Formats: sequence, structure tokens, C-alpha cells
Amino acid sequence: MVQERIRLTSEDRRTAILDAAQHEFARKGFRGAGTADIAARCGCSEPMLYKHFASKQELFAAVLTHAGALMGQRVDALLDESGDSVMAALVEVAELAATDELIVEVMRLRMLAASLVDEPAVREALDENMRFMRARVVAMLTRARDRGEVRADLDLEHVAWLWVGFTLSCGFRHALEPEAALEDSPFVARTFVQMLSPDNNAEEAE
Repeated sequence: MVQERIRLTSEDRRTAILDAAQHEFARKGFRGAGTADIAARCGCSEPMLYKHFASKQELFAAVLTHAGALMGQRVDALLDESGDSVMAALVEVAELAATDELIVEVMRLRMLAASLVDEPAVREALDENMRFMRARVVAMLTRARDRGEVRADLDLEHVAWLWVGFTLSCGFRHALEPEAALEDSPFVARTFVQMLSPDNNAEEAE
């Protein structure tokens, strides 16, 4: 449905386009999401969309950056709510991976971006997105290790890549078997967290 067009500042209009494009790309893919539909979704004209983004590829790259930033804010909020346990926050993110609209969309966008890495703008945005995500996970795990929640012998950069793989697997599972993803994601996340636990290391030492 075409929304009523209202006057927005340039920055607000750009954000509205990004929000609309995020939903369209996540649901229909890069080729299936039309710029006319994106423009209609946010209540602007297609020429107005192209005033903000020179190409569909540039728009998708900007969406990837935009969605990654929103995801970072969501994780920060979960950390604030989780109290002292960083690992509990990671499990909570995983528990939301099959139901939270933003998290599902971000996972789908990252999978889609991997198929578009031949586009320079998309490649750059995906590289930045992954660096940002891994740096955030390393910071979280460092904080958790300082509190005794994570084994001291682990390379946290490698663990961060494992977490990237876990989130991508959740995205695939959600795309193929959404009901199974809803049931299994928390279990897989708890297994992942348990492997990082100092108690697990102690058991192995025995």
C-alpha cells in the first residue's frame, strides 16, 4: 500500500528509505526487491530514492551498514538488561534469532550480501559489517573472560568467527525450517556458550 507522502528532512527521508529497503531486501532478495516498491513503502517517489542513492547496489550496501548499526544497538540493550552475565546476553540474542524481526532481517541481509561480493560497494559494506560485528563480540567475550565466564586459553578472534558462523547457520535454518529454528536456536547457543565455559575446560583437563 502506498503511504501518504509527507515532507521530511533529507536525513529523515534517507532513513525512511533505508528502513523500507531493509524490509524489502530481506523478504524478496536483491533482484526481487524493486526500487519502485521500496519508494512506495516509504512514501516517496522513485526519482527521490535515486537522489539519495545512485544505484540499487549502493542502496543495498547502505542498508547493510544501517541494519548492522541497529543490530549493535539491540545487542547493547540486551547487555544492559542481562545484568552481570555477558554470556546470558549472547544466549538471549540466539533465542530471539528466529522471532525478532530485526535480527532475522540482519541475518538474511548478511547471507544475501555474501552472494553479492562482486559488487564493490556491497563488498566494502559487508567487510565493515563483519569487522564491526567481530570487534563487538571480542569486546563482549573479553568482558566475560575478565569475569570468569570464558576460558582463558581461547583465541577470542577465532571464537568471534565461530559466532559469525553460528548466526549465519541460524539464518539458513530460519529460511528453510523456521519452526525448527525457533526450537533449536536457544539449544545451539547454550551449547556454544558451554564450550567457552571454564568448567568445560576443567572437565577436559581431567
